[in-house]
Amino acid sequence: MALLVIAALVVGLVWRRGKSSLPPIEVLPLAALSGSEQSPRFSRDGRQVAFYLFNGPKDSGIYSALVGGEKPLRLTNQQGDCCPAWSPDDSQIAFLRSTRDGFDVYAIPALGGTERKLYSGHKPLYPTLDWSPDGKWLAFPDTSSDSPQSWITLLSLDDFSTRRLTSPPGDSRDNSAGFSPDGKTVAFSRGTLAGVVNDLFLVSVEGGEARRLTSEGVPMNGLSWMPDGREIVFSAARAGEPALWRIPVSGGRPRPVSGTGTRAYTPTVAPAGNMLAYQEELCRDNIWRITLKDEKHAQGAPTALISDKGSKLRPQFSPDGRRVSFESGRLGSTEIWACGSDGANCAQLTSLHGTAGTARWSPDGHTLAFEFHPGERAEIYVLDVPGGTPRLLTTNPGNDNLAPSWSRDGQWIYFSSKQGGGPFQLWKVPARGGKPVQITKAGGVAAAESADGRFLYFVKYELGGLWRMPLQGGPESLVLDKSIAPAWFNWSLSPTGIYFLDWNDDSSQFVDFFEFASQKITPILTVNKPLGWGLALSPDGKSLLFVESDYEESSIMIVKNFR
Repeated sequence: MALLVIAALVVGLVWRRGKSSLPPIEVLPLAALSGSEQSPRFSRDGRQVAFYLFNGPKDSGIYSALVGGEKPLRLTNQQGDCCPAWSPDDSQIAFLRSTRDGFDVYAIPALGGTERKLYSGHKPLYPTLDWSPDGKWLAFPDTSSDSPQSWITLLSLDDFSTRRLTSPPGDSRDNSAGFSPDGKTVAFSRGTLAGVVNDLFLVSVEGGEARRLTSEGVPMNGLSWMPDGREIVFSAARAGEPALWRIPVSGGRPRPVSGTGTRAYTPTVAPAGNMLAYQEELCRDNIWRITLKDEKHAQGAPTALISDKGSKLRPQFSPDGRRVSFESGRLGSTEIWACGSDGANCAQLTSLHGTAGTARWSPDGHTLAFEFHPGERAEIYVLDVPGGTPRLLTTNPGNDNLAPSWSRDGQWIYFSSKQGGGPFQLWKVPARGGKPVQITKAGGVAAAESADGRFLYFVKYELGGLWRMPLQGGPESLVLDKSIAPAWFNWSLSPTGIYFLDWNDDSSQFVDFFEFASQKITPILTVNKPLGWGLALSPDGKSLLFVESDYEESSIMIVKNFR
């Protein structure tokens, strides 16, 4: 018995010594460059990290840096480059380059040199790229001009043919493809068109039915396999802010990654060396006001209206101009907020602990309609202000129902709904409840009635541009052949034209005005910082609200002794 006790003590001592001898986790910045460092990817030997830097036309592009080294090596010099991926022998880096109409896949020597274009495709909403361990394939999400879906495509590097690997159901989007270390399996995220409900899936590289790994339905941004192929590390907003999690490939409950905080995206695990890298984001969105001298000219520089911490999206004036509603994730989940038109007296209006947005005031200013994602699909809710309780407005159950707006008489609520594999269509439903009525047949989102009551204006998610049709029914026509960025939210109707956010091929960004009478576009303001979502005209037509990132920086962080 004494010998057993002594043996147990010795084993325990050895175990404790072995555990304590493990080096502690260290989290250090990779390069600490000015701007936004994004999409890190470890080389196969674990010694280098390739990443994308966004810092204006002078410094943006793909870079690579030695872990613990000094100055990073710049490989490309375009703002539209992203998503680097190393070849298996670390001699090349593949990346995506955004174009006006889509994206191109390129490869460049890891030490710099001549780029080679490998493929051109339609631009997915969430671009990613990965190189197979055997060097034969590149995996990325692809789409088409007539489909809101995205699927994982494999590009053969032997003959540059493509093979569609996944087949998402309905209007789902597949993104964030990553090859397993043995190259036999591809992990990816699959979510709804709205981008709020996502889960992890696995599929054989030969194709076939995908196996679902998670069933939580949360925003996701990036994944990476552990070197032994037994776990996947991924970014997900499971508890409010995005953070890093890990889950066994065999299934189970995700657990947090030690040593990393919130607002963590695009993880990459080094194939060798016990290291993890990820993108840590620091940002603050401000809502800015432009005072208008007249409909075509700004009076002075814009001023910050609402500049508290956290994200802010899609502001709108109340009908009397005294309040501004918007959505914000400052306390974790995205909720509806409202402030005075001077930016004071801000208050949270919903506490739904999910993703609520696109709040729109009723003409009498007593009710807000907004979208909320209680489960897999978005629904339309209404809220009496102040002090009301959100209540579901029955529209088209089982489908994504988004982007509500009101008729000018307050009797109807327009919304966009997607059914089956077709495009989003505009519908309207009585504000007090009733049977929905379909408005468009060829696609439409984000409706707004004209001031004179003659037309209904809207955009098309799948085709872009701004359209209108007679309010009482009739053929639609293209009004403005521009891709409003992002299309659903960044325009506002006036009695004589349309204010919208625009950008050039060089990524310059503008607040513009399109006049109906002259059919001419007049720049109102040139914006130097990244634009957010939303543009709103005050009821008196004397000011505009838009969203701009006061600072939007992210750093690549290296986690040493990761295990």
